[in-house]
Amino acid sequence: MGYDAPQRAAEALHKQGLDIRQPVLDAGCGTGLTGLHLSKLGFSDITGIDYSGASLDKARQKGCYSDLQRMDMNDPLAFPDNHFAAAQCIGTLTYVKNMTGLMREFQRVVRPGGIVSLTHRLDLYDETFKSVLKGLVDDGLWTHIHHSDPQPYIPGHKDFGDTKTIIYDMFRVT
Repeated sequence: MGYDAPQRAAEALHKQGLDIRQPVLDAGCGTGLTGLHLSKLGFSDITGIDYSGASLDKARQKGCYSDLQRMDMNDPLAFPDNHFAAAQCIGTLTYVKNMTGLMREFQRVVRPGGIVSLTHRLDLYDETFKSVLKGLVDDGLWTHIHHSDPQPYIPGHKDFGDTKTIIYDMFRVT
């Protein structure tokens, strides 16, 4: 369908110079598109989480994950503090009700110096969402290192075209 956010996000993470052998969390991994692109770039320790068992079954077929777990991102993440070198949440925030809790969980499970990478639809990128992100910056928990201009959500798609857009954000955990 022309959905290129998983590839673009994986490439942006790769450009951050992380050790590709270190663990990466693909939060809301769905059918595994982001994990597949991460693995094509050499990342070898990718954990995927998703609420949908059917999506996890499809992600498993990609053969790129070291671990896949069914998890609700509205609840605390079942990982130890500072476990991951990075976390990506691409195309999934639409389904999250506890945005503050999830962002704080990403900050908790990603080690200092690590990266948290997100996409979010522009029509949902409201003042509440902005305040959640700003709150972690203001609390000194992460720094904002990238904020994109609006990008096409599904370029060339007959229903979405270039009218539905997303924002790419990247943070470094402090």
